[in-house]
Amino acid sequence: MKRFSIVGAGRLGTSVGAALARRGWRPEAVVDRDARAAREGRRIIGAGRASTSPAAAAGAKGLVIVAVPDSRVGRAASALARASGSWAGRAVLHTSGSLPGSALAPLARRGASVASLHPVQAFPRKDMPASIFRGVTWAVEGDAAAVEAAARVVRALRGHILLLSAANKPLYHAACALASNALVALEWTAAGLLGRAGLDERASVAALRPLLQGTLQNVNSLGLEKALTGPILRGDAATVKRHLEALRAAPEALEVYRVLGGRILGLAAQGGLAKAKIRTLRRLLEGG
Repeated sequence: MKRFSIVGAGRLGTSVGAALARRGWRPEAVVDRDARAAREGRRIIGAGRASTSPAAAAGAKGLVIVAVPDSRVGRAASALARASGSWAGRAVLHTSGSLPGSALAPLARRGASVASLHPVQAFPRKDMPASIFRGVTWAVEGDAAAVEAAARVVRALRGHILLLSAANKPLYHAACALASNALVALEWTAAGLLGRAGLDERASVAALRPLLQGTLQNVNSLGLEKALTGPILRGDAATVKRHLEALRAAPEALEVYRVLGGRILGLAAQGGLAKAKIRTLRRLLEGG
């Protein structure tokens, strides 16, 4: 039976632990510096020993998954390395999207094989169903033995493996942040504009939701270029000019519109928009 411990009983660590347990893996320890979080994580995962001590994971058998914020990965690795017990032949994975596996260097010096394992998915709660991992891509980087351990996790969760170099981790994570975090901020910006038109936030989000969902469906079914719609794609300079004039009262949204408008224009140009229309729209978006 495959065994594992979780260090960091937050949303990702707990969700991964619960999903692995449901796939037949045996939880050994659920460690968090907050005792209540450790107990909650253990309850959701369904087994294992809840603890605030890294020694619980160090003394357990099997894989260790370190699912703590980036700023705490090094400290968690040092604490685990100081705990008694042998790390020789064990694999330790951290779930940071931007840090390389070498962030676990204190454990590597103790004989562990180390790697990073990061899912291209968002986790708003700790009690996410195991199905949330199906089809998800996981970025993996690190020592060969630990990469193989990470691959076993990904296969168990019905995901896909993306092998990365350490140098490309920050670029990869920036892409994930833009696709997820920036999308939420963009919808917040759009909802704020509807607020200026008289809608409250809940009504604004509800009004925009079908548009957002339809756009994502189009990206999935048609691809990026064919999913693009709107005035910039059509070369409709008059409409873009009206947008820019209306947004003068909302300078932060205006800045977002100009920057993203430039990116939309690039995609429209790739799709064959006439060069004269591109020049006109570029002048408008750049403030000319």
